[in-house]
Amino acid sequence: MGLYKDIVLDLNLRSQSQMMLGLWERETYAFVQTAGTDIQWLIDIGAGSGEMTLYFLRQPASIRAIAAEPDPAEVDALRRHLKLNGFSEDSCQIINGRIGSGEGMTPLADLVRPLRGRGFIKIDVDGAEMEVLDSAGDCLDEINVAILIETHSEQLEADCIAWLLKRNYKTSTIKNAWWRRILPDGRTIAHNRWLSAIR
Repeated sequence: MGLYKDIVLDLNLRSQSQMMLGLWERETYAFVQTAGTDIQWLIDIGAGSGEMTLYFLRQPASIRAIAAEPDPAEVDALRRHLKLNGFSEDSCQIINGRIGSGEGMTPLADLVRPLRGRGFIKIDVDGAEMEVLDSAGDCLDEINVAILIETHSEQLEADCIAWLLKRNYKTSTIKNAWWRRILPDGRTIAHNRWLSAIR
């Protein structure tokens, strides 16, 4: 159910039942559906097992998709999910590594520069949000892109907002649903929510 309805995923229902029920990160669905309409490319940073990448690959218009994920087990799951949904590995550029400016990392700027048209970037990197944004240099200053960032502290959220506002993005925090008090998503840190940005 939910955003990922009709996508075939190999799930462990002991830990991933919210994904099956359409509740996993449900707070982001409206932004993804609205801002992700008619895009030409996607960069999914912290792609996990690929559910968001698959959501965009299944849209009527073909897009260029890039999925970055440092965990080899998640990359294996991503490849398996592409196959289960009828996509070849060539349908998505997979980067098994981190995005940033450090040694051995891929700068976000290197991914963005060759792309044309309207895009969507998702960033879910467990505390390295600013490292990813800073590695974009000035590549996000003028292009037509919607950005969805999971923030992992109040300070990181404030830093991301300041970075985006400086580049003329309109930002909005996506507050956790009230029912998360009853049905938490399993995260243990004090601050964990999403930030959306559009030009």
